[in-house]
Amino acid sequence: MSTLDLTGVLCPLNWVRARLALEAMDAGEELRLRLDPGEPIESVPRSAREDGHDVDVHGDWVRIVKR
Repeated sequence: MSTLDLTGVLCPLNWVRARLALEAMDAGEELRLRLDPGEPIESVPRSAREDGHDVDVHGDWVRIVKR
């Protein structure tokens, strides 16, 4: 499991950083992200789902399982 604290990182750079981390991972691995409320916590999980990953949101934390 990898963890990234992306608080303070503006959109769309937070998704770019998350996506780069996901590209370095194998299918089934988990990435945990800490994001700011508002646009980041809404757009990053949506983008991950659109890319086909499993996503769970818990407060300001997002769990993405790479598919």
